[in-house]
Amino acid sequence: MRLPFGVHPLAAIGLSDKLAAYGARVHRSIVLDKLAACRTVYSVEEMGIEVRVHSLFARAAVIVTTLVLCATLTIAALINAAAGVATDERVAANHELLAATIAYLPNSATLNARLAEAELGEDDRDISNIETLARRAVNVSPWDYRQRLLLATVYEAGGDRAAAEQSLLQALSLAPNYPEVHWRLANLLLREGKLAKSVVEFKAAASSNPRLLPGTLDLLWRVSAANLAPVKAVTPSDPKSQVLLAEFLLKQSRVPDAITVFGGIDRKALVSLPESTAFIDSLVSQNYVDEARGLWIGVVSGAYAQPGHPLPLIWNGSFESDSSKSLVQFDWAIARNEYAVPGIDDSTAHTGSRSLRIDFTGLDTTRLDGQIKQSVVLRPGARYRLEFYARTERLETPEGPRVVVSEGSSMEIVRSDPIPGGTAGWRSMAIDFTAPATARAVVIAIKRVPRFSYDNPTSGTIWLDDFVLTEQAK
Repeated sequence: MRLPFGVHPLAAIGLSDKLAAYGARVHRSIVLDKLAACRTVYSVEEMGIEVRVHSLFARAAVIVTTLVLCATLTIAALINAAAGVATDERVAANHELLAATIAYLPNSATLNARLAEAELGEDDRDISNIETLARRAVNVSPWDYRQRLLLATVYEAGGDRAAAEQSLLQALSLAPNYPEVHWRLANLLLREGKLAKSVVEFKAAASSNPRLLPGTLDLLWRVSAANLAPVKAVTPSDPKSQVLLAEFLLKQSRVPDAITVFGGIDRKALVSLPESTAFIDSLVSQNYVDEARGLWIGVVSGAYAQPGHPLPLIWNGSFESDSSKSLVQFDWAIARNEYAVPGIDDSTAHTGSRSLRIDFTGLDTTRLDGQIKQSVVLRPGARYRLEFYARTERLETPEGPRVVVSEGSSMEIVRSDPIPGGTAGWRSMAIDFTAPATARAVVIAIKRVPRFSYDNPTSGTIWLDDFVLTEQAK
């Protein structure tokens, strides 16, 4: 072998040995790599078999687990459905269903309470078992006041009113603003003979729920043998409640007490309350007309009769005050019809700044009957004079309107002369009459009633002002 230039022979021999050794290592590495590749292929095949085996077990386990889970969920759903039905207050309680459901849900406060309520209504009830159920409901849900109300009912059904009172007091501490709790406690205290304490709870209940007040008044009135003190003490101080108390006393024929209560209510509040109108109407219907009118004037104006200064017999005779929209019992009633349009005129007056104006529409057979009137309280059998002023403008009529005094709506007592037609300034008119011996009130009205089935139209305008009614000496 020819050596390259500059290579020593000994060096060439050493290099040859190194190359041989290196080639041997490379050959061995290739062989090992091939063997490793063979083992790797075999191992992969073996692992494939193992994966297939393990996959079958896994699939079976998943199927079994799924079936168990579905069964568990189904049972849970059925139990929950049964519990929902059993606790639904819209559905009549089923003792068997409740008992069966509690076996699966023993710590349900609602189920225990529902079963206790169901067993309370049974003739052969076991109070000790019902008490166990009610106690369990309280223990499971200690912050629910309803469970303590139930336990109080169970205690009282078992004859232990002291324990029932304590349970209600505990419920009250949990729900101090719930009228139901105050109502339950008040009734229990009343059954225990603790009237004064019950009044406090009844008042708290009625203050939160005004619908409870009428029943409360009736109950305390009967229990206290018509004692005024408890019903006054239990009534809240707001105006509406006080009016309800006045109405209650009026129904019990305690008229002076009813008037005293009503008269003590704030006037401004009474004006806006529909109950005020009902109370005054009730007084009138019971023939306390004078008292009703006195209260009415006090409410609408704040004026009350004083010694030497009686109230005017005709209210707002000069039409200077606005009429109340809700309290109309003793005010002028003013309404229009097809023949006449009445209203208040603030540009023309005999005195002051306003008067009553009536514009006639010009239709034939003009009728004015009941559209303009006022109820007036009189002393039976006394003599009176009614004075007023009238003015006309281009009034054309077969016969002018009259001022008429009647007992009720139809029994005429006296009528004025017809208001003359034409145009004229203010003129004074008057009529004298005696109040009926059987009547406490009369009606003063402006009327025009045709004499025949047809008469000529009435047109033009009249004004009326300064109505004054005075009692005359005999």
